[in-house]
Amino acid sequence: MRWKSGLGLAALLALLALFALLAGRVGLDAFRDHFGAGFARNHALLQAQKLVTLITRELSLSQRLAELESVRRFLRGTDDSGQAGVDAERFRRAFADASVFLIANDSGHYYFSDGTAPDAWVKPSYTLQRGDPKDEWYFATVRDARPYALNVNVDEKLKITKVWFNVLVREDEGGRVLGLAGSGLDLTRFLATFVGTVDPGVTNFIINGDGAILAHPDQSLIEYAALTKAAPRRTLHGLVADGADREALDGMLAGLRDAPGSGGALRVDLQGQPRVLGGAYVPALDWYVITAVDLGAAQVIDETVLWPLALGAIALLLLFAAAVSMGVDRLILRPLVRLTDSAQRIAAGDYRQRLHTRRNDELGSLTRAFDGMARQIDAHTSELESRVTARTRDLAEARDRIAATHRQIQDSIRYAALIQHAMLPHRELLRALPDDHFVLWQPRDTVGGDFYVFREAPGQFLLGIVDCAGHGVPGAFMTMIAHAGFDLAVQELGLSDPAALLTRMDSATRTLLPGDTASRHLATNMDVSLCHVDVASGRVTFAGAHADLYRCEGTRCEQIRGSRRSIGERRRAIHENVILADAPGCTYYLTTDGFLDQAGGERGYGFGNRRFAAALGGIAAQPMKSQEEALRRHLADHQGSCPQRDDITVIGFRIPGRAAAPGPVSRE
Repeated sequence: MRWKSGLGLAALLALLALFALLAGRVGLDAFRDHFGAGFARNHALLQAQKLVTLITRELSLSQRLAELESVRRFLRGTDDSGQAGVDAERFRRAFADASVFLIANDSGHYYFSDGTAPDAWVKPSYTLQRGDPKDEWYFATVRDARPYALNVNVDEKLKITKVWFNVLVREDEGGRVLGLAGSGLDLTRFLATFVGTVDPGVTNFIINGDGAILAHPDQSLIEYAALTKAAPRRTLHGLVADGADREALDGMLAGLRDAPGSGGALRVDLQGQPRVLGGAYVPALDWYVITAVDLGAAQVIDETVLWPLALGAIALLLLFAAAVSMGVDRLILRPLVRLTDSAQRIAAGDYRQRLHTRRNDELGSLTRAFDGMARQIDAHTSELESRVTARTRDLAEARDRIAATHRQIQDSIRYAALIQHAMLPHRELLRALPDDHFVLWQPRDTVGGDFYVFREAPGQFLLGIVDCAGHGVPGAFMTMIAHAGFDLAVQELGLSDPAALLTRMDSATRTLLPGDTASRHLATNMDVSLCHVDVASGRVTFAGAHADLYRCEGTRCEQIRGSRRSIGERRRAIHENVILADAPGCTYYLTTDGFLDQAGGERGYGFGNRRFAAALGGIAAQPMKSQEEALRRHLADHQGSCPQRDDITVIGFRIPGRAAAPGPVSRE
């Protein structure tokens, strides 16, 4: 096992070396990020100071030129001495770019001199035209009314591109505008001086207060004549795609504006590449000097100095780890390997394995504890095996008893279902109304609380549905009581008075049910609908206890309501007969609330009376067997995956051999 310990030591040393390298890499990246931010911020401040130095000189000369009285006379058109041209040439030689211009506001004449044209102050270079987009920079500068403005622009008429210093010339302080005076710096030289850099990975550029790029090494990114544009297209924000980076950039620019001279730094993705942006604000120009640093290419810190130090620290760490590992291997790992081998044999089921040691330290205590545990497990295992065998035998016997009891209960329920089905007058209906009826009887469980009745006498018959409270076995027991009450009522009163039959059934079932206090909390009520039919006259007499009759003639379906109380309720109901005269093609329907209350559809609502009546109106003209199949389809489509909630019974019938005209409806 020693070779395993040696491998473990080598793996530990390799892991420590890898960790040290990763830690050094992370530390170096952290140093680079920190110093990169400082480098970008300081570089931007330095460039801003250089910019201010040159701009201040050129701007001061332009302001002094604009203050000369000879220039004011020239721009008014009252200078006949030529002094303005002499003064302008003197200033031209002082400007860094050796160029100067004057613009007369009244005439729009533009005078430009770079020392090459002797008649520069006699003949204007061109005349500004209001409405010409090429001249809009001038009119925007006058409208802005600031004392001075700097504008990066291509003068297409002079065919030159400069950074222009535009200073307003007024009659006096606050007086009317006479024109502009100033100079310009060649854009190429300006970019080489303030934007160009020889440092790898470093890019300098200048933006104005609106974010428009005024100077950039890539001249295709410069927003020329930014002064004339309310919404510049080439902006620093346009180079930053991420919304969070844009918000952070806005925060940095706002901070620089609030604290001029402080400088700032920010990490963003610029044109899709990670960069550190340093910034400085020049309030006199409302310009920002931005320095973008690529930490992967810029020489922010001298790594040749850090790497020897890092490698030395790693070597010391590895030596220390090797010494610690050797001690751990000798004093801890080897004894633990021997203890682990013995413990694995015990775990594999060899509880006769015995551990011996003479050590008095923690490992010795652990070894003795393992030995005692092995002895106890050996004893407990034998005892548990015997207990498990006995419990398994007991569980098997209990399972067999439960299965036998379940089979007996199911057999009893199935036998009860046969008895309940035998109570139904299926054969009598087939004999009396072979093609003039259908029955949809669908208990929720094996047995249920719905049943239907039929009694026949010469020239007449009685047909009805009973819905007892509950379903399953309790509902089935209630059907026995209800059936006995119905038989008693028919035996005493005959078939022709459904309302009297309902009243007698109510009395009979109350007598059959217990009347003690405990039974009052049981649901013993039942919904009943009965129809007596006189075949010869076509008269239909209906009475219902919380149940209705549906009468369809053609596609029109009428709902004939019974009383609003069920049989067996605490307050007795007064039942009335409704007498109807048959019409050719009339069909009558009785239903329990199981069909009407069945949940389904998109929202899980019940089927409902209106939908039931509409469904009957659509199928009433069909043969009775087809009507049953259609109702089953309507129910299945509505129910979908919802479970059946209650027992369902629907009976439809017609009066055989009837073709009389319809008669009135009356109540008794």
